[in-house]
Amino acid sequence: MQDKNSILIVAATNMEIAPSLPVLKKKGIPVAITGIGAAPSVYNMLKAIVQCQPSMLIQAGIAGCFDRKYPLGEVLVVKEERFADLGVEEHKQWKSVFDMGFIAPGQKPFTNGSLINPHKKIQGIAGMEAVAGVTVNEVTTNKNRIRLLKSQGAVVESMEGAALHYVALMEKIPFLQIRSISNYVGERDKGKWNFKDAIGNLNKELVRIAEQIGSSSLV
Repeated sequence: MQDKNSILIVAATNMEIAPSLPVLKKKGIPVAITGIGAAPSVYNMLKAIVQCQPSMLIQAGIAGCFDRKYPLGEVLVVKEERFADLGVEEHKQWKSVFDMGFIAPGQKPFTNGSLINPHKKIQGIAGMEAVAGVTVNEVTTNKNRIRLLKSQGAVVESMEGAALHYVALMEKIPFLQIRSISNYVGERDKGKWNFKDAIGNLNKELVRIAEQIGSSSLV
């Protein structure tokens, strides 16, 4: 019989959640390392869902940030996602697949072209600011693209977030995405990135959230 509060933790790499693994294993919470990028994330996430039959998904990872008001190492909830590089750039203007009419912006599971997490109570239990994210296959360095994404409200950038939102919405599984800021988008000097605090803070919050949700009636 499926545990009503069964959680599946997903992350792109082992490195991002390594500090949490002993605790999660002790608590019997399964973990799926999905790989970097949307395509492997979708595939491996679905394999793990079939195997574990979870009642909730939590994705945890580091991310780039578009807004310097957020300090490196801060952990945020991602409330909505977009595939930011699904489209075409012509005449120095970006057009998404929605702009071009290839996909209707309201086609399931999209809402106005975004993948919105409707589970407000689950987001609330995290106790963090909820922001918009974008998912890309190539880390954004183009200044014009950075300005565009910022103007559209993007705060964090990852390579897997939209995959979680897409799969969870299609499968009707409650979900939560948390991201810690390791760097600012466009910053190429990795000496200015902060993996230590980003990973440390991410794992503190991941364990806390998993414990709270696991003992609650939210899922």
